Amino acid sequence: VLKLIGTDEKPQDFSAEEVSILAKNNSVMRSYNFHKAYMSFMFRLHDDSKHYTEKYLDCIDNTWANLILQHAFQAFYTGLISFWVARKSRDE
Repeated sequence: VLKLIGTDEKPQDFSAEEVSILAKNNSVMRSYNFHKAYMSFMFRLHDDSKHYTEKYLDCIDNTWANLILQHAFQAFYTGLISFWVARKSRDE
């Protein structure tokens, strides 16, 4: 939202409790990284999208099983991001 209104300041993202939850719960970290990758993809932020997708893929092996629909949704957008990164990397 801040990028849409033109504010360059980066606010504090998390409280100490939220950082603790992210550090302890791999499923939460996986969801967080997926949503950050998705939002970066939607706003065409190539480097951020690649970074968060890599972090998402690092977390995916150590998490509990997903719901089928949620897993399909995440696999679809992770694939889109991967194709986009490959195309951008080829062009550069």
